[in-house]
Amino acid sequence: MEEIAKKGTKSELKRLLSENVGKVLIDTSKKRLKLGDDELEEIRDFLLEISKRNGRVAIEKLHIAVRALDLPEPPVLKEVGFVGWNVFRRMYRGIYYRPTTNYNAKVLYHPETRNIVLVYIVHKRYGDICETVFSSCNQIEYLDEDTFDLQLSTAIQESKDKGIPVRVQFGQVEATLPETKLEWENLKNMGRSARIYKWMMAASDREVKPLSKSRFLPLQAALSIVDYSLSVYDWIGKVAMYHPARSTNVEVLYTEKISPDGKSSRSLHSAVFTPIPQSSD
Repeated sequence: MEEIAKKGTKSELKRLLSENVGKVLIDTSKKRLKLGDDELEEIRDFLLEISKRNGRVAIEKLHIAVRALDLPEPPVLKEVGFVGWNVFRRMYRGIYYRPTTNYNAKVLYHPETRNIVLVYIVHKRYGDICETVFSSCNQIEYLDEDTFDLQLSTAIQESKDKGIPVRVQFGQVEATLPETKLEWENLKNMGRSARIYKWMMAASDREVKPLSKSRFLPLQAALSIVDYSLSVYDWIGKVAMYHPARSTNVEVLYTEKISPDGKSSRSLHSAVFTPIPQSSD
């Protein structure tokens, strides 16, 4: 993690993001700044560019021991920010801010003063968005009980209305990531981790990636898609319970272990089902 509050913010952020650094923390707690203040303009530009490039920018209250207040939420990022947008040519911005394509961000503010406390910029390959961006994800523990399918179907439907992701955790059950095509007979015989793969298939799009905790990340992180046979697609398509997942994208993270004899095994770390925004047209 890098702290850059005392350095040249714009140039230092550009350097770090261009180097694919895993996480950047900007501490503004002593400056008493609101999101729309001029002094945050350079940071705000980066947040806006992350948002424009399909990154997620969450603006949330810092959870501290303060008296609950009925205060309005801060302005949406896109509403505070395009001051001076035409000062730079679009071509220049497109090139200068290109590294923001790889990042999500979280902005934490004090619930009483409304001042920005921390700005947290995280590479998309560093972890799932519920760990690195969202604090309000709907969490489900994967136990492979008879109620799991119904629980996840209900959670995805409710989270769609709220616009928040659903995160399935694997703290109690070991779920191994398959390395071959999932045929229907193979899926039925996978035992305790079988259900999650049906949900992964039901989603609109699937991204499977390694969980990385290194400071610097490779420029091109390896991505793979779990390969399913047509028989699995046909079966899932007929089951109404899986229909809520059709309007989500699922992000799957795994950890990899190498045994002393050199064999590799991959275990699921988390699966996050994110609602696909509905078009306003």
